[in-house]
Amino acid sequence: MPPVDDQYALPPFDPARAAAVRAQLGLTLGQVAWAVAAYCGSPVHPGLVEAWEAGTATPGSTEVKALAAALWCSPVDLVDEPATLAQCRTVAGLTVNETAAALGLTRGQWEEAERRNRWQGTPGQTDALLRVLCPPPACFVAACGRTAQLRVLLREAATTWWPPYVGALTRIVPLDPAVLRHALERLHLVYQRWEGAAGGPPGQAARAEAHAADFLERIDLHLWHHVREAVDPARPAS
Repeated sequence: MPPVDDQYALPPFDPARAAAVRAQLGLTLGQVAWAVAAYCGSPVHPGLVEAWEAGTATPGSTEVKALAAALWCSPVDLVDEPATLAQCRTVAGLTVNETAAALGLTRGQWEEAERRNRWQGTPGQTDALLRVLCPPPACFVAACGRTAQLRVLLREAATTWWPPYVGALTRIVPLDPAVLRHALERLHLVYQRWEGAAGGPPGQAARAEAHAADFLERIDLHLWHHVREAVDPARPAS
């Protein structure tokens, strides 16, 4: 994890976002490469920018900032959603001291939270965290150390009947119950489709069982996909 005093502990670069911003501005690869080179003080070939957009090369933190300057946007516009508390702080544009003060913590307490990516604040501090840093649900659940518990609930909901699990899920994931209901219903329907196919011919059944097992193994990732789908339907899938 980047040092806690690194103000650019950015989330992973998102090639699709960078390509979309450039296309919206109507800039060529050469124009962007020239601007990035001017920012970095060293030559940049248009092919490198093309590789960034294709996802075959990944820009470093300085290069992301240079690319953002070239595209007249914030580095935050070119990265995926934050996955750690440090990344949430960076996306929020706050320093370590500012974050600690806003959450009612000492600098040392917040530094420790970032180092371990573990959140153990009081209910009031948690409310402040959600309000000030707006961590994505997946990031918040992971920081609270409740990912394993979440997976157990999701597997039970998908393989039995989902409505009774909405209440338990809202105590783990800080989202509107309507969003969670949508996501749970989708998970249940997808799993039941694979489960139903498992009763078919041997070859088909084996494939269905493998898909169902893989689905349950990564069910929390499927949850976040459906949550994003409900919260921001216009956002491209990551």
